[in-house]
Amino acid sequence: MKNLLLLLISTTYIAFIFYYQSIQRLPVWSLYLLATSNLLSFIFYGMDKLAAIKHWQRTPEKHFYALALLSGWPASVLGQIVFNHKTSKASFRRWFYFMSIVNVIIVVGYLLYWPNDR
Repeated sequence: MKNLLLLLISTTYIAFIFYYQSIQRLPVWSLYLLATSNLLSFIFYGMDKLAAIKHWQRTPEKHFYALALLSGWPASVLGQIVFNHKTSKASFRRWFYFMSIVNVIIVVGYLLYWPNDR
């Protein structure tokens, strides 16, 4: 149930970004940022899960946090579910959710307080 809620929130966020970009409230580069950070996030979760299984060098958690802050958190949620990775470490989850919320606040703040005449 928790995973379903997280997927719903992630999907809503992505739809929100696409809608505001379509009415020209967000610049085109925001879509590139969204696509790149989400693709990288998903790949990083898959690579880190493989590294955990094979006992290879792991991806530092700060990279996951940075991607979440750069709007990559929707694919991070998907990566956590698909790869069943980083789902039980409470300290990681707290920082991940914090970075995701900060990203949403920045995007919403930009949309609410940036002048409409761009």
